[in-house]
Amino acid sequence: MVIIERYILREVFQTFLGVTLLLLLIFLSGTFVRLLAEVAEGDYPASILFSLFALKGLSNLVLVLPLSLFLGVLLGLGRLYNDSEMAAMTACGVGPRRILRAVAWVGVMVCLLIGFLSLYLSPWAEEKGHQLLDQARSEAEIEGLAVGRFNELEGDGQLIYVEAISADKRRLANLFAFSAPEKKGAERATGPDSLQLLTAQGAYQMGDRTSDDRFLVLTQGHRYEGDPAGGEFRIIEFEEHGLRIRDRELVRSQRRRNAMPTMKLLDSHINADRAEFQWRMAMPISAVLLALLAVPLSKTNPRQGRYGRLFAGIMIYIIYNNLLTVSRSSLGKGELDPWLGLWWVHLALVAVLIAVFVRQRRMPGPKSAKGATA
Repeated sequence: MVIIERYILREVFQTFLGVTLLLLLIFLSGTFVRLLAEVAEGDYPASILFSLFALKGLSNLVLVLPLSLFLGVLLGLGRLYNDSEMAAMTACGVGPRRILRAVAWVGVMVCLLIGFLSLYLSPWAEEKGHQLLDQARSEAEIEGLAVGRFNELEGDGQLIYVEAISADKRRLANLFAFSAPEKKGAERATGPDSLQLLTAQGAYQMGDRTSDDRFLVLTQGHRYEGDPAGGEFRIIEFEEHGLRIRDRELVRSQRRRNAMPTMKLLDSHINADRAEFQWRMAMPISAVLLALLAVPLSKTNPRQGRYGRLFAGIMIYIIYNNLLTVSRSSLGKGELDPWLGLWWVHLALVAVLIAVFVRQRRMPGPKSAKGATA
């Protein structure tokens, strides 16, 4: 690789990194806000927040990189045209093939990375995220309690209200609990269930090493129990009172197809699985095609400015991405033949790419010198 090709590669690669960081910041900020809202609502404990955020970031990276590469090549080469550097290179015999060769180096590296992310790492991240959520839903951890609302501590009608939780998520303050214990004895078996109301100034979680059970220990409170129909209640004042915390049964949540291993999709004959497989393959293919398309689109004159073709490039990307999405949905519903699938969209972009290159070669303007190194 000669000096000029290294210079073009460096310009494109630096722009690509900058665009990637910007798009990731946009994508991940929305993801982080959504995860924070779900934690605040008590959907899962805060302890897995950053793990979920990292896993979601890997999934978003697959969608960001093709667009980042396209914009990186478009803006990087656009700056060279805008500053007349490309005109100087053309006068020195630098032809389109050498520009494409420099862009190809970046394209191949990014394409391999996208392929690994799309086919292997992204499905693994989605499955790992499902496993974390399944485990969180099965555990009644103290940090999973939402402040200012009633939480179901167990599946037998026991509710708990917490006014405040300490910063370290280990202690509760101003607690109210309601429970309907299981019937005991003949008297309770024939009459209404005895209800229990508990109030406490504080609470903390404690584990029993012998039985592996976990308890929520209430401190400085009162216990009210009795039969509402009879109007008789018994009030007990306590220093400490334990409530057993039951772990919910680990139920495997319904997985989306983006969490399935790629080899399993490849062996499947279900249309929806084929659509998911072709979508994963579309990510690295789209990165290569969009990077090649950005080379002729970036050709501008100084009066057009660096962003002269940016609008046209974004419109092409939007149409291309929407066609892929619609074809994926149609293939999953069985409306498209699997052999046609998403491949026709790539072929359509290849036709556009060839048409753009042919049109630019026929346009008047400075040409590469004869005998210049290709």
